[in-house]
Amino acid sequence: MNILIIHLLGSKERLDFQQQQFARLHLNFEILPAVSVANISEQQYQQQAFGWQRPLRKVELACFLSHKTAWEKVVELNQPCLILEDDAVLAKNSREVLEDIEQQQFSDIDLINLEVRSRKKIVSKQPGLTLLNGQFKLFELYQDRTGAAGYILYPSGAKKLINRLKNTAPAIADGFICASYELSSLQIEPALIIQQDQLDQYQITSTLHFDSTIGRSEHHKPVYRNLSEKIAFKQRRLVGQLALAIRYIQVMPKASKRFIVLNKTDFDWVK
Repeated sequence: MNILIIHLLGSKERLDFQQQQFARLHLNFEILPAVSVANISEQQYQQQAFGWQRPLRKVELACFLSHKTAWEKVVELNQPCLILEDDAVLAKNSREVLEDIEQQQFSDIDLINLEVRSRKKIVSKQPGLTLLNGQFKLFELYQDRTGAAGYILYPSGAKKLINRLKNTAPAIADGFICASYELSSLQIEPALIIQQDQLDQYQITSTLHFDSTIGRSEHHKPVYRNLSEKIAFKQRRLVGQLALAIRYIQVMPKASKRFIVLNKTDFDWVK
């Protein structure tokens, strides 16, 4: 499977880690240069950063545009790709799982989320498929809430995300993906990927630490230019929350809202 790592040039420590990690996993990857805030003009920022539920910071817009570049690459290759952020930590059996997924040759799936990030997801009550003789399960993913550090994107899904931009403003990358209900998505369990900053949350002992290049969105306090702008963003936020509620009601009979399991032993190779 093609593996694309979104990497901000100059973050040497992250690249060194990925090279070591992938050597141990016996996998190859391609670096996809991340969009830097230096690449975003003030005009572009004003045009693209103020259409979501709150103003985007330049680093958040850069992150979104980096993922968009990855989507475009998937369309160009016309093959499914594993898209990773450069602080993604992979389970030790990732190669085998990816090979099994590739052998399935899905024709009706747009995205498979491999990550877990301390928030509940809404998934089908029963798995649709098992992998590696039942060690891993794939559930239909109806609602995710956060995380874009590791997902398999199929050409059909990439086209849907790009087409969505014709009528929808950029958002934080995971928020944009999670709100794309037109995607046919799956969630793997146990999770195959975790971001470095979540290792402690899942009691995975490691000395691995990277300085944040973006800062977590959940810790960001938006700044509004005036009262009318604040009201407009609050209204968009309300619409977004209403969409979440409607989605939950629609899938509730066949879904379960819960945390996705992660097996710490799958990450015991991380130091």
